[in-house]
Amino acid sequence: MANAMLIKFGEYCLDTEEMSLQINEQLVVLEPKVFAVLMYFIEHHERYISMDELHDNLWKDRCVSDAAVRRIISKLRIILNDDYKDPKYLQSLSKRGYKLICPVSKLSPLVEIGSKENSENNNVSKKKVLLYLIFITTMIFSLVYLWNKNGEYKASITTQVIDSIISEKRVLAVSNDGRYIAFTSKLRRGNTYQIYLKDQNNQTVKVLVDDTRLPRGLAFSSDGKWLYFSDNLDRVALLKQIDLTPGVHNIDTLVSNFYFISDVFIDENENNVIYFSGQKSKKSAMLIYKFNTDNGLVEEITSVSQKGAHDSRADISPDSGKLVVLRVYMDSKRNSIRVLDLKTGSVLFQYDQNEVIYDFHWLGDEHIILLDDKKLAKINVKTGHSNIIIDKNKGLIALERVTPNTLLAIRDNDIINTLIEKKLPLSNFKNVEMIQEKQLEQDSSIITYQPLGNKVWMVINEGGVSSLIVYEKSNVTKKATLISTEKPLELLSPSLFGQYVLLKLQDRITIFNTFDNSLTYLSKADELIGDVIFSLDEKSILYTRKSNGEWQVFEYVIEEKTKNLIFKGYRFIRQFEGGYVLGDNTGRLSRFDEYKETMTPMSVSMSTETNTNWAVINGKVLWSNHNLINTIFYEIDLHDVDASSLKSKTFDFSVIRPGFYVDKVNGLIVVESLGSRTSEIISIDIQ
Repeated sequence: MANAMLIKFGEYCLDTEEMSLQINEQLVVLEPKVFAVLMYFIEHHERYISMDELHDNLWKDRCVSDAAVRRIISKLRIILNDDYKDPKYLQSLSKRGYKLICPVSKLSPLVEIGSKENSENNNVSKKKVLLYLIFITTMIFSLVYLWNKNGEYKASITTQVIDSIISEKRVLAVSNDGRYIAFTSKLRRGNTYQIYLKDQNNQTVKVLVDDTRLPRGLAFSSDGKWLYFSDNLDRVALLKQIDLTPGVHNIDTLVSNFYFISDVFIDENENNVIYFSGQKSKKSAMLIYKFNTDNGLVEEITSVSQKGAHDSRADISPDSGKLVVLRVYMDSKRNSIRVLDLKTGSVLFQYDQNEVIYDFHWLGDEHIILLDDKKLAKINVKTGHSNIIIDKNKGLIALERVTPNTLLAIRDNDIINTLIEKKLPLSNFKNVEMIQEKQLEQDSSIITYQPLGNKVWMVINEGGVSSLIVYEKSNVTKKATLISTEKPLELLSPSLFGQYVLLKLQDRITIFNTFDNSLTYLSKADELIGDVIFSLDEKSILYTRKSNGEWQVFEYVIEEKTKNLIFKGYRFIRQFEGGYVLGDNTGRLSRFDEYKETMTPMSVSMSTETNTNWAVINGKVLWSNHNLINTIFYEIDLHDVDASSLKSKTFDFSVIRPGFYVDKVNGLIVVESLGSRTSEIISIDIQ
């Protein structure tokens, strides 16, 4: 806008010159990006604004992801105290975009043009004051920006190992008085876990439970008399309690009508209530529930309307007024932290990110501590400001708050896994060659290992640098490094001829041309890609993308750089001579005959989990699945009509993971065998 204006919308007044919002006597200065988005909504408040329109008009010629724009809009909602479920200001509709729905009116300019005499007398002094205020404001905001941007907030961190037992630990809990630490442990191969209790006063460690399955949640009662935990058997999940009276330790089942129970937590100010995240059936969403120990009633605390969304973790603030919830979206890369008002259910704060979130807890009534696969951060849920406590997460997987300045954590130690080449078919599923992931003499780790024909393609990580390497099996010592980068790099598939390699570089599907070292990006970082593979002739890339809620299959012709839509409604695709095998969003497979142009449903479904894989090889469809207890490999003839040729091989999930790579030339797959893992409990003091 040409002149500085006051714009009234809803209960707020926007000063366009100062980029500030005022309501009653409160003044909020907006970030430039938030101000720009708000102004665009105001100037076009009579209609819906699409995401593409925001990109075209506010970020023209700049690469800004949809996720980044959504985060800006989320910040705006927080500032306006606007609930997206019941909006008063910003309404969003699928396929249409965003619209400012409150009344908008422009008031008089901030500076009225008075008499010539007044202007002459006051102009100089006003300009001086204005310039001084602008200078001071700019300096303050620049310092604050640099402080946050460059991470100049440096917490003083001290860590100390807590003596326990040598084992693999996954979950821990600490009593309110800090005396007792409970943790889950696995001493040996297999699916059985134990639960231990350590007394910090006398340093003793004893077994409370010696046989439980996937105990994902642990919590002490507020008075320290009980320990609650989840026990996940095959298709039956139980919430149990242990009597901590010395010499007793009786175990009782509290809840039993669930398919899976994950997190378990309490309200420190309530003695008769236990909270947990649970899934009532395999196809239902995971929600947060409250169990009343007095009357035995189970109550839903959260609800999910979007398919594929799960509330997997939560924690209650010390004042008992707020619930922080982790919402995981299975059909996207997004993880959302939401803070809910427990009385009204309204969303007080929302924080989205793509990194996997491991754990979080309240530090006080205004701050949470968040652990993901890259960092440990402290977030103010009122302002949204975050401070990084640890900027490189090395092995931390779980947290527990002791005091606002003291945490307990589980830290995994390094393990050496083994990559195993296995011969196909499943009837002859024997080991061919074994390779250690950790190359000790080179201080490097193999991230991806894909043999294909007479070559081996690898991504190795050395000192934080990922490199794409290729060599011939007959000459292992002569390795060629094709790419080296500090950015996230994943090898998806090499071509047999060797000219093209499919990569995931910074979360973008990328074609790397080994002849001229060029990179072609097929996707944006925030796009949801379901499957990607070379065509049989290696002249095209077949991939699936979710757009406006629908999965679509595309063929990208490499030389022509053209893209064609070839199927709708399918998330997975593999090509064979004469057709395609396609899978829908549930994993149900169908076979398409190119010559007859017919689609025939197959009698099987495969896993849709991202840590599994599938292939069409030697006239058979091969896929993997798991239930966190076992890993199963399946195989069926391509033209089977009644599943009579279905075969399977089962392994311990803690030994063989379900992900695999395929060498079609030699009829092999490569699987990962896990080495023995140990973990330790550490205390983290933050000053």
